[in-house]
Amino acid sequence: MSTDKHPVVIAYDGSPDADLALEWGLRTAELTHQDVRVVVVSLAADTQPVQLRDFEEHRVHSAVAAARDAVKTATDIEAEVVVEHGWPVPTLLQAAADAGLLVAGSRGYNMFEARWLGSVSQHLAGHARCPVAVVRRAHNPRSHRIVVGVDGSSASESALRYAADRAALTGESVLAVHAYQLPMFSGTPTGLAVLPIDVDTEIVDDAERLAAELVAGIAEDYPDVDLRSTAVIGRAGRVLARLSDDASLVVVGSRGRTPWQEMLLGSVSQEVLHRAECPVIVVR
Repeated sequence: MSTDKHPVVIAYDGSPDADLALEWGLRTAELTHQDVRVVVVSLAADTQPVQLRDFEEHRVHSAVAAARDAVKTATDIEAEVVVEHGWPVPTLLQAAADAGLLVAGSRGYNMFEARWLGSVSQHLAGHARCPVAVVRRAHNPRSHRIVVGVDGSSASESALRYAADRAALTGESVLAVHAYQLPMFSGTPTGLAVLPIDVDTEIVDDAERLAAELVAGIAEDYPDVDLRSTAVIGRAGRVLARLSDDASLVVVGSRGRTPWQEMLLGSVSQEVLHRAECPVIVVR
């Protein structure tokens, strides 16, 4: 396996979403000329009830066979399929220690950890050292637009460049979206919040200016990419999830600009991972 680029590591368990992730990951690796490591995790026998061990052995065998068949279709890259033993999250994180991208389906077969998003996929996105792609079928498979959340944080700037790098290879357009909320004012006779028109306009102008400036800051580096920006009122996670229904991909930074978002995985990233209707990449 070549060492000039970090490999794409794909988590695979034979589930329908893992099939999507494998196909998406191989296609991405062909675009970026990265090698591929497909990782099938097998639960250690002593961690399983006796009556489930035969099922687990059959699942792993089937997954390895399916993965090997899939990688045969990859062109101009080296691909390998490996089996690692242990619990899915720490095992995959270790397998991806040298990865340039970690790819996983949104839901898996593993009966102990991966029946719903919020277990394996979300933990990988929160703890991996590299960008993590969580793959699901796009609501609009004909979409050719990458949506990226921006808020002025360093993580969102990295996300914007990541989206532009990918668009330069795929020919997709990039829409940088800055979601913002109007402040609440109280003390009116009705108890309703009211903003003076000039304050309202200033906030909107500032939001649109931030989005435009972020795009302008990288435009010279991507002359062939259709880069656009917009500012939308609303919670960032909900706004990006709504826009995902007409996107080929959503890219977000792992953390936002506000203090309460400074966690392993920011609240916006978590909400997008849960609600998006297309693949999502979380970038550090």
